[in-house]
Amino acid sequence: MFKKLSIQWKVALSTSIYILFVLIGAILFTFFSFEQKILVEKKNGIGKTIESVIESYKEEFITSNLEKINELVESLKNITSVTDVHIYSPEGRVIGDIDLKNLGTVDKEKIKLFKKEPYRVQHRNLINLYYPVKVEDYILGYVFVQYDLNILKKSIDKDLIKILLQTLFIATFVIIFSAAGTFLISGYVVKPLRELKEKLLNLTNSNMTDLIKLESFSKKPVKCEKELSKYCWLTTDNGKEVLKDIGNQALDKCSSCEVFKKYAGDEIQQLTLSFYMMVASLQDYLEKLEQAHKERETLNCMATMGEMSAKIAHEVKNALYAIGNAANYLRHNIDNELVREFSGIIKNEVNRLNELTVSFLNFSKLIEPKFEIGDFNQEIKHSIELLKDDFEDEGIDIIYEFDKNIPPFPFDKNLMRQVIFNLLLNALDALKEKNSDKKYIKITTKIEKKKNHNIVVLSIEDNGIGIKDEYKEKIFKPFFTTKQKGTGLGLPMVYKIVYSHNGIINMESKYGEGTKFTIELKI
Repeated sequence: MFKKLSIQWKVALSTSIYILFVLIGAILFTFFSFEQKILVEKKNGIGKTIESVIESYKEEFITSNLEKINELVESLKNITSVTDVHIYSPEGRVIGDIDLKNLGTVDKEKIKLFKKEPYRVQHRNLINLYYPVKVEDYILGYVFVQYDLNILKKSIDKDLIKILLQTLFIATFVIIFSAAGTFLISGYVVKPLRELKEKLLNLTNSNMTDLIKLESFSKKPVKCEKELSKYCWLTTDNGKEVLKDIGNQALDKCSSCEVFKKYAGDEIQQLTLSFYMMVASLQDYLEKLEQAHKERETLNCMATMGEMSAKIAHEVKNALYAIGNAANYLRHNIDNELVREFSGIIKNEVNRLNELTVSFLNFSKLIEPKFEIGDFNQEIKHSIELLKDDFEDEGIDIIYEFDKNIPPFPFDKNLMRQVIFNLLLNALDALKEKNSDKKYIKITTKIEKKKNHNIVVLSIEDNGIGIKDEYKEKIFKPFFTTKQKGTGLGLPMVYKIVYSHNGIINMESKYGEGTKFTIELKI
């Protein structure tokens, strides 16, 4: 039967059957190949994505920002195939979890599974990622993420099946129109196919180490209409270098340029030129990425220098205490105006340097409170006593409102003195800046009942200059300061200490009227 058909029908049918088998075979082969390839790529990609997301929140572990830690949990949970997320503090306390009921629990057995470097454990289709979050060798916390390859495979299959159905639908029309077209133009098909073959070979045989190969499309250089360069890269002998200099802008602007439309040629050549523009854009991106990497290395170097500075500051601190005490003694025991003047200068500079060294030392180390049962009100009074002379010199009234019903409870006395000291110094600076006639600092303590536990509330309020609205969200960020000689570490350190006591700190301020800090500590 087939032998009796005409050549047109033989060509049409044989071509259609051949295309049918090729398309079906190619589609099925591609489907299963892509499924495995994409599964492997996405499996690796999800791991890298999870690690990248965790690394982007590293700063939040340093500042112990629970809101951002919760945001990290949500970000990880939204990654396809992730089924479980646990975030631990260095001590093993859960500070972030998909199930909020787990927050605050301690799982030291789970922490033992973490190593110094990230690693994955695969059991059938489940992969457990153990990721220690650290800076240098300093552990900030741990992140456990579990993701299911079955979910990932189903997601890939779902998308591929949609593509498969669309491909089969397209293939059906291709076969039908191929048969009809082959029957009508079989005598003319060889020449166009040969020409298309040559064009395809010229593209596929390009040297991948030098993808961009351009020759001028014009005898004379034409001025660039978009002003990206002096001359259009299509009309110059050094078009490759010009295109590389344009970089990412080529994709956005060149395709809509009249010069490009004039010299780009047919669709295949336009596609080739578009590919060159894409390569130039990618090269531009990689160069910027390399620059960003260099900047990151610079920041790491600065961090190392900061660590070295902290070590030097530790050595300087002891000498500063001795100098400060000597100056204080001279100021109060020698009745000489010149001695008082210079000893006052020495004291002020010692205080400033001491603040710098203590800030660097304290902020660079892990805060581990040593809880001892103590009288909270008494510790506040002791801290105020240290600044009594400064308050008297500035004419500042100290107003006490202490709740005598606060029972002794465990807290780190030294750290809490540091908190109060920092807040009082901030109030002192704010009052100096405003320079009003009536200056006061009001310190209040009280005990309150919240839910199932008691809390101690400490308020430190002043009528100083206050804080501008645009600065309110930045005051607890490290190294942010509006003071000419400030380090920007005082309030971040206060935040860290309060958080280490499982407490919270809030701030209310109105510029020009004053500021109030409120600390809540659980008993």
